Amino acid sequence: TTPRLFTNPALLAATIAVGTFCSGCSTMTTPAAAPKKVPVTATAYSSGAKCNGAWAHRNAVGGRLKAGPVTSAAADWSRFPLGTKFKVVETGKVYEIDDYGSAMVGKDKVDLYHTNYRDVYQWGVRTVTLEIIEWGCPEKSLALLRPRSRASHVRRMVEALEDQVPKAG
Repeated sequence: TTPRLFTNPALLAATIAVGTFCSGCSTMTTPAAAPKKVPVTATAYSSGAKCNGAWAHRNAVGGRLKAGPVTSAAADWSRFPLGTKFKVVETGKVYEIDDYGSAMVGKDKVDLYHTNYRDVYQWGVRTVTLEIIEWGCPEKSLALLRPRSRASHVRRMVEALEDQVPKAG
């Protein structure tokens, strides 16, 4: 029998997209000059329509928002690229950038995913220090954002990323 992957165009497209974003990154190794600890403003969001609108329960990559040992976070991908893993020094909690939002663009700011609104309101706005565990991939960020660049906040991230990513050929 033919695997379901090959008979379902949507599933095939999603698999190709995930493969593209999970493949290697030429700039994954960050220069020694890149900071290991970064002070930022941290806000919080949850998965419902109140915080995410049409993207309720989904991150920018199309997967579900994660909670657990590594939790989802949103940021300006030109500052903290897709896949960046960090620990909030003040809480010890580990997050991974898999989302973005217009309020993050152009700012040293992260939005930390919480599973309920009570925790979102309790978190409020804080200044925290991020300890970078692993820098994400500007190329993957750019590949995902380019098709979405009609939105002005996405266009700003694309322009900043294009300045960072070496041109091919």
